[in-house]
Amino acid sequence: MRTRAVPRRLPIAGATAPADTASSADIRGSACTPVSAAPLSAPTRLSSAATAATAAVSRQAVPSGVAAAGPIAPAPTATRSQTCALPPVNRYTLRELKIHNILQNPRLRHEVLFEPKLEFRPNSSGQLAEAKQRAAMQYWAVVEYEVKAVMASPTASNVATVTMLIIELREILAEMCEDSPKSEQLSQHAVDLRERIDEDCVRQQLEHGVFDAAAVMAYLASVMRVHAQPLRQSAIARLSVYIQRGRLARALRGAFDVLEAIKIDTANSSIDMYREYMRSTAVAFERSHFNMALRRQTIALEDTTVWWRRALDEARAQERQKLGLDAVFYAAARELVLDDSQPVPALFRMDDGRIQTIRRETERLAIIGMVFLAFSQFLQLVGRSVPSRSVAAEFAGANGRLDYERLAAECLQLVPEGCGVQWAESLTGNRASSSKGGARGDVGFSQLVDDLVVLAERVFGRVLAASEVAMLERTLLRAARHECPLREVVEDRVGSAICEHTNALSALNGKVRGTECEAMPASAQESLRRSMLSFLVPGLTAVSGKIHTVVTHHWHVYKAFYAAVSSSAARSKHARANGGSGRDGDSSAGSNNGETARSATSSTSSSANTISAR
Repeated sequence: MRTRAVPRRLPIAGATAPADTASSADIRGSACTPVSAAPLSAPTRLSSAATAATAAVSRQAVPSGVAAAGPIAPAPTATRSQTCALPPVNRYTLRELKIHNILQNPRLRHEVLFEPKLEFRPNSSGQLAEAKQRAAMQYWAVVEYEVKAVMASPTASNVATVTMLIIELREILAEMCEDSPKSEQLSQHAVDLRERIDEDCVRQQLEHGVFDAAAVMAYLASVMRVHAQPLRQSAIARLSVYIQRGRLARALRGAFDVLEAIKIDTANSSIDMYREYMRSTAVAFERSHFNMALRRQTIALEDTTVWWRRALDEARAQERQKLGLDAVFYAAARELVLDDSQPVPALFRMDDGRIQTIRRETERLAIIGMVFLAFSQFLQLVGRSVPSRSVAAEFAGANGRLDYERLAAECLQLVPEGCGVQWAESLTGNRASSSKGGARGDVGFSQLVDDLVVLAERVFGRVLAASEVAMLERTLLRAARHECPLREVVEDRVGSAICEHTNALSALNGKVRGTECEAMPASAQESLRRSMLSFLVPGLTAVSGKIHTVVTHHWHVYKAFYAAVSSSAARSKHARANGGSGRDGDSSAGSNNGETARSATSSTSSSANTISAR
């Protein structure tokens, strides 16, 4: 699960920042979805074929025919296209980490609101990361081939790659100096870099075999040290060691890696510096971004409009509309978040991954509660059949009976955060097929049974008989059925506790409390206690707090839109009531959902501007 105690970090590759387009999908996992770099401006004398290859490497796509690893001798055609390209880490990908781009990134700013320890880090896991690593290995293998050719017999044609890489290092460092908070003090560094490392001069020195790589790398390293944090100093020092050993290609690659790390450190420092500002202005910024998307017509709101009008109709049927639009929205949004059968509307796109995480965690807590109650029943049945055998001291309470709180703590560990249980394994009878869990990392049914058998043996201090193990399996399978009363009770208690808690939180003037959650109401805790589920209170409290934070922030940003849709729906209903034909009116309403969304969003813009002015 993604809502872990360990602070989540934003995964990036090539130091790219999360997507900021209104139509892009939200993050799923762990972190923001990386975007391809800005359109690249090719270096001097870069051919059109090289420019295309540069864009491919910047997007970190794996070229066709890429070798996994090892020294290679690329074909001349492949060499020409790839070595004229910019490296995977270049000035254009690193520009995404500038503070201006961070402050203008809607997705990143939205994540800052929910993740107090959000920061950039290189992406080193997953299929996308592996593909980018293979592409980088291919690129630098070709660079090493070119460097060896330059060292052996420099010509005007084979020095282009080394020249381009040195100039790219120069430009990255120069932009760092220009963008530094101490830009006035460091601006001279940028001028000196461009004067001392001249492209034509570097090319000519390479062609004549008089290029002093050690001096150039030492100068670049001295500028890097001005921007680097102490933990990067050793990596900078290694660059000169590579040069002394004649490994120019490795030194160049190391220099780009160091510059990426420095830029990431600087970006994380900028996020820390502006974190409170981004949090305090999150609503106004997202509202402004939404209004801009409306003006540009780059956002589709039909599914959100349909969902909201359905919620209004249900509230009207249940006579809940008198409570106000905010109460109707809170109830509908809470049901949306908890009901995994409902698709997430487009307007919730930046919270899609968060909603999926909440659904998974709620499901996990319900499963743990059901397993705990079923396992408790099993222990009682076994204890009654063999009354002479007492409970082990590890699980014995003050009165010598089974300590259910201790047992509940053990059951909480059976299903890790972010996981579920693969019940389908037991239906097919194939215990070996998924004993280690499903594709999502879920716990397999056989693994769950084995863990509970070990736990039962610890409780009784003996080995369970085969008949008792079979009884445990049957008990769990009965409880897992959707029509089982035990499962229905657990799901009802969990849902009621979350509902009551979120209602109490929404009554606190609708304020977002971030990660600080108010205590669950006493009535909800008492209901869980009577069902022997009080050990779920901490987890359900955290879930309720996350739901409240997501729903409240969403309402503050988009309430003008929902109010406009509500007014439009009321006018349509009034018109149908005065117009007569109910069937025609319903047909017209159904065909005009898109038009209603457009008219509603038109009034949303002016309403939102009024709210912002207030």
